[in-house]
Amino acid sequence: MNISCLIIDDEPLAIGLLESFVRQTNFLSLKKTFSNAVEALTYLNQEAVDLVFLDIQMPELSGMELARLLDAKPTGQKPKIIFTTAYNEFAVEGYKVEAIDYLLKPFSYEEFHRAAGKVYQYFEEREAAAAQAKGAAAVPASPDYIFLKVEYQVLKVNKSSITHIEAYKDYVKVHLKEKAAQYCP
Repeated sequence: MNISCLIIDDEPLAIGLLESFVRQTNFLSLKKTFSNAVEALTYLNQEAVDLVFLDIQMPELSGMELARLLDAKPTGQKPKIIFTTAYNEFAVEGYKVEAIDYLLKPFSYEEFHRAAGKVYQYFEEREAAAAQAKGAAAVPASPDYIFLKVEYQVLKVNKSSITHIEAYKDYVKVHLKEKAAQYCP
């Protein structure tokens, strides 16, 4: 699985560190970096990404304001967010916009990888649920009856009326509770 991501931070050193961490993480694919949240918003309105590493304190448009704007998008189009900030007072507000994690600067690669792993697990579970739903929809429900060819006619027999079946070389004998078979034209 490959998770596409953006980095949005107004500090060049922070962008460099995050780029380095993304390169070290085999399931992340960096699409672009931005030092301006307004430019990033324009990009996000045109391109789809799975994950945004987002600083909070930025000029013009803060990371929290950008997160609220992204939160207004339909569920299938909004990226997951991991906040990367030096300010811990926004943590509660970060979870209100459904951020996956909140990393306080300076953070280690281990902390970064743990947060990215949460996103990986989210997408893995979503793919599994979609595959399961697709598989369940593809398998039709089994009918409550079977058709048997008897001599030159076809009989419709309820499965619940079958008591047992005996095998005779090339033939079978189906025993029913009562006369539960219907002739079908």
